[in-house]
Amino acid sequence: MKTNKKLLIGIFCCLTSAASVWAEENWTPLFDGKSLDGWKASESQTTWSAIDGALVSNGARSHLFYDGKIADHRFKNFELRLQFKLEGKSNSGLFFHTEFSDAGSPPKGYEVQINSSDKETRKTGSLFAVRGIYADFVKNGTWTDLWLKVSERRIQVKVNGMLLADYVEPKNAPRTRKGRVLSSGTFALQAHDPETRAAYRNIAVKILPDSITDDGGDTSYLFDPPADLARQIDEFGSRNVPLIDYHIHLRGGMTAEKALILQAKTGVQSGVLENAGADWPLSDNEKIRAFIEAAEQYPVYIGLQVNDRDWFKAISSDLLKRLDYILADTMIMNDENGKPQKLWLEEQYKIDDAKQWFERYFAHCMTVVKEPITIMANPTYLPLRIADKYDELWTKERMTQLIDAAVKNNVAFEIQAGSAFPGDQFIELAKAKDAKFTIGRNNHFDKMIDMTSCFEKLRKHKLAEKNMLLLAPKTR
Repeated sequence: MKTNKKLLIGIFCCLTSAASVWAEENWTPLFDGKSLDGWKASESQTTWSAIDGALVSNGARSHLFYDGKIADHRFKNFELRLQFKLEGKSNSGLFFHTEFSDAGSPPKGYEVQINSSDKETRKTGSLFAVRGIYADFVKNGTWTDLWLKVSERRIQVKVNGMLLADYVEPKNAPRTRKGRVLSSGTFALQAHDPETRAAYRNIAVKILPDSITDDGGDTSYLFDPPADLARQIDEFGSRNVPLIDYHIHLRGGMTAEKALILQAKTGVQSGVLENAGADWPLSDNEKIRAFIEAAEQYPVYIGLQVNDRDWFKAISSDLLKRLDYILADTMIMNDENGKPQKLWLEEQYKIDDAKQWFERYFAHCMTVVKEPITIMANPTYLPLRIADKYDELWTKERMTQLIDAAVKNNVAFEIQAGSAFPGDQFIELAKAKDAKFTIGRNNHFDKMIDMTSCFEKLRKHKLAEKNMLLLAPKTR
């Protein structure tokens, strides 16, 4: 395939010279800004070109491997910096600790995803088949900074200065591909398919000592996942099961910035929200607007937990369009006089007749699930005082009614850490009807919450990628 140089110049205009924007001591350029010297293409030899200070892909599938003299193209511990730019539906990536292969994907090492393709759910900043980033926050047609650091067992990835991955490879890490482990090797740029239009410039490396101590222990203890939890997350990542916690409240010291660190450290992507409604933190449209604008600075999903049943009338439609999701539960129900009752505060209300109360509560559940919400948390919740009547009240028929309504209304069910709801029977019924699921912490503070119960349910019920809610985030 011949490269259309005029087309590429039009697509990737305004490229600067190859002079590194990181003119710092010990940074060594890997690209001279004018030729493919030191680089070797696999498969299609004409896909890659050096144009106006950048390595540009346009053509059939090909990987461009660094094959130059620096470190004899074998790197173990290092920092790498570059800038990339995507056009259209591009599927690209940066491989490291890899080696040359004539055909197909590089045979070993990790890949940092760099893509805007709607065919690939794992977006820019992901460690492919290890840690997924599903919120695509990188704009096409703009130069974007990427920083990668490998130090012993630790991998860190920043995009435009924001930490998206801070991963420590466990021993005997679960992998679907045997060679996806840390070792040493070269770098490779990916052009996954003919649709990919990617450009890379200002590629530079800083070589670190072959033996250094850096296992992630210097970061905040708040976000260091225990070893067993890290292995569980690795297992789901290897199977591309989207682990996204849409239930992180910005309260008790939690901020959107901390939620991003939490995401990078654990591998569970963050969705931040706050309670909206009368007598709640976001009690009017101006407070909701301020919350959205503050959260929009970070590559996280943004939502609201709605507490009033007229929320879709009270909240501005323009603000609703800027949100990624709406979460609700059934734990606030009006009494016979229309006064909201917080059902978890059992001293504030009576249940004289469990069956009679439940009929009113079930109608309330059916009302909530038919609202324009995205996620229902704590499905089949019951107050503690009547929890012993769960099987009697939450019959299979009633569960099925709730599930059918959720599926019809595209509402997912949350599997929440620390909550008994939903139970095994409900999950199996919902799975059989192709309902979607999410996981959630429902935090009250900014410290790590054990999500083992969530992962146990995912594993027990064999929930896979197709069973999990994966939202396309708003373009911001």
